[in-house]
Amino acid sequence: MDNIYFLGGSPCCGKSTIAEFIYKKYGFQYYKPDDFLREYIQKGKDDGNEWLKYIADMTMDKIWLRNPQLLYKEELLTYEHLFPYFISDLNNFSKDIPIITEGAAFLPKLIDQLQVDKAHYICIVPTKEFQINHYKKRSWINDYLSTYPNKEKAFNNWMERDSLFALAVLNQAKDIGYETLIIDGQKSVDENLLFVEKYFQI
Repeated sequence: MDNIYFLGGSPCCGKSTIAEFIYKKYGFQYYKPDDFLREYIQKGKDDGNEWLKYIADMTMDKIWLRNPQLLYKEELLTYEHLFPYFISDLNNFSKDIPIITEGAAFLPKLIDQLQVDKAHYICIVPTKEFQINHYKKRSWINDYLSTYPNKEKAFNNWMERDSLFALAVLNQAKDIGYETLIIDGQKSVDENLLFVEKYFQI
């Protein structure tokens, strides 16, 4: 894992932007677990993982109309079950070229279990206000929530889940001693990129 740099945290904070910048500027390899979520949930189901079977069989009407406290805990547990698949993928990359990888799946406590160097992991989360404002700007949101009779409630539950998830992973990172970066819109994208570059010493 010495050649891997992890951007963990929660959605809607610019992890992908930072990872793509590093990938292009420095010629790193780039791995994005989010691209394989559905594939590995299905694989987990096929492998007999009961939790991932539960998630795979969940219908849209069961996702966002439930208690956000339950939703964020389910999200944490789902990433724990998916984590081995993502690490297996990373182990298949060339060891000769550094890897930049980002995703909410890289929970601080899971990264710590791998004994990843503190200088190779950073937890990035948005404030709740920043998260909501930026999600509202995404053109695909209405289409995604179109099947819900109460789109406002579904959206609010979604935002509350992500906010609770962000707080949980932020606290994990702080307890373990990993670096954190909170995105509130006060700093530019370039300033956040520079912060990560300096922290990773690349």
